[in-house]
Amino acid sequence: MSEIVLPQQLVAAASNPAALPSSRAASPDNAPNIESLGSTAVNTKANTTNTTAVNTPGATSNATSKTASKTASEVDLLLEHETEKAARYTETEHSLTFTSALKLYYPAVIWALVVNLATLCQGLDGQVIGALVGIQPFKHHFGVEYQGEYIIEAEWLGAFNYANKVGSIIGAFCAGMAYDRLGLRRVIALSSALSIGFVFVQFFASHPAQLVAGIFFNGCVISFFTVCATAYVGEVCPVVLRGFAASAINLLLVAGQLMGSGILKIASNIDSEWAFKFPIASQWPLPVIMLLFTLGNFLPDPPYWLCKRGEYEAAENSLRRLAVADVDPTLKLSFVRETLRIENDAKQGSKPRMSECFKGTDRRRLIICLMVYAIQALVGAVVFHDFAVYFFELSGLSADDAFSMNVGVNAIGFIGSCLAWWFLQFLGRRDAYLWGCIILAGLQGLVGVLDLIPRPAAGTSPSSWGQSAIIITCNLVYDITIGPYGFVLLSEVASARLRGFNIGLSCAFYQLCAIALAIGVPFLINQDQANLGGKIGFIFAAIGGLCALFCFLCLPETKGRTFEELDHMFNMNLHSRKFKDFKIRHSHETESTEDGGQGAEKTTANSETDVSLVA
Repeated sequence: MSEIVLPQQLVAAASNPAALPSSRAASPDNAPNIESLGSTAVNTKANTTNTTAVNTPGATSNATSKTASKTASEVDLLLEHETEKAARYTETEHSLTFTSALKLYYPAVIWALVVNLATLCQGLDGQVIGALVGIQPFKHHFGVEYQGEYIIEAEWLGAFNYANKVGSIIGAFCAGMAYDRLGLRRVIALSSALSIGFVFVQFFASHPAQLVAGIFFNGCVISFFTVCATAYVGEVCPVVLRGFAASAINLLLVAGQLMGSGILKIASNIDSEWAFKFPIASQWPLPVIMLLFTLGNFLPDPPYWLCKRGEYEAAENSLRRLAVADVDPTLKLSFVRETLRIENDAKQGSKPRMSECFKGTDRRRLIICLMVYAIQALVGAVVFHDFAVYFFELSGLSADDAFSMNVGVNAIGFIGSCLAWWFLQFLGRRDAYLWGCIILAGLQGLVGVLDLIPRPAAGTSPSSWGQSAIIITCNLVYDITIGPYGFVLLSEVASARLRGFNIGLSCAFYQLCAIALAIGVPFLINQDQANLGGKIGFIFAAIGGLCALFCFLCLPETKGRTFEELDHMFNMNLHSRKFKDFKIRHSHETESTEDGGQGAEKTTANSETDVSLVA
């Protein structure tokens, strides 16, 4: 389809009312509320039944019956109207190319990237806080003297390393509830303000306990950023742009790690308390920027959240800001309302609760989200991210070479994240995760094989450089496939109704897995413990193989699917391997009739969707 025609399908109703799928071009927010009309119709019908049972048929019961019939007809008419417009929007979304969608919805992409900018905080925090314990002035300030040198006591060393991770678990668990109840702007504003305060606590800390408290609570609030960014991308971007915007989360996390590496490199040349205060202070600017965006009312609220609260006019205004002026926001608004209506009907209209994530089809969606995020840790990312320098030294490289290779790891990760934007155009989510797990399992196994080769007692060997090169390659593969695609899947698999809860629980589960591995890996590779060294690659190869098996059996293909389509497929309990080839024919499409004569057509407007599998 021509790109010139596509915008006309979304042109504002004011300029061309006849372009709408119904003869009535009224906005949904100008029409009566479907949910309230539905309940009115039900109550009226109930009253009619009771009246008929007690009284003889008369004028009163007839009038009540007519009122009920009229109200029910209005409900059916409105449902037809909403369903037709939602189906038309779905058709248009599938017709958009990447370029044409970007021209129409570039404001949505820009705002999604602005929210994603907050995830830089998490990448920067993880890189900076983890490296502070190696800075000499930090040891002098927070450590104790031992045999003529300053060291960090063991109990505080563990607290410094894991305080932000433990805080992230609690924060991610709470973020889903906060997002659902407070909305994006309030959550970002509150998290940014609290982060500024907790960085102050770290900056002016004079005792290890004060520093740990600041690290813990800051880790708690900045974990809200990742949850909010992932959910926001899914709610504001059209299908064809969703992967592009969601993968930017991983890119900005890697960029934050790179920034942290550069800041630490500068700080390493400072011989005063500013050697650790400067890296801590570097965490201030981003929360300040995000606070200005939210307090200034610049950031559009997510339309799904507004519609769940019944604020349809505000949702339409938000949709206007997320697209160019010529796009008719009522089509997307009808789609959002129809998606939420289908999900609410399945739950009898009850308010979203976290407990729903563990029931029915939502349990399946939660398990997929949990595993998608956990796989990012389980494939061995802890080795080529958190313990890269230490692993390089264990493999036989000098300290200088190990540091240089670590810079290479971060740089390659950034390049891989950029390349992922190109791969997203043709590589599906399921294929990327499946092949990412398979390739990483093979590479990790190769690391273990190289560790079996005898090495000289001193100096480096070809196998040492080979292991290091493979670790860098692992990071490249990870940041092309599993790293960025994980955030895309999180934004797509969760239902619109429970998206915040699903993503929050998934982030908390990921942090649990990351902490478990961060604690366990040193015991496996240290020479005074299991002394596996590079042979740990065999363990991660086995885990990677199991992750690949999960992807093959349980991970659905969500590329190119709208949320309404995904709801239908999950509600049908469709097997994950069949998602890619499943074709949905929307109910508004014209069908030829037997009794309408030659060329006669009819348009159906059922609230259900007709589906058929493509051979």
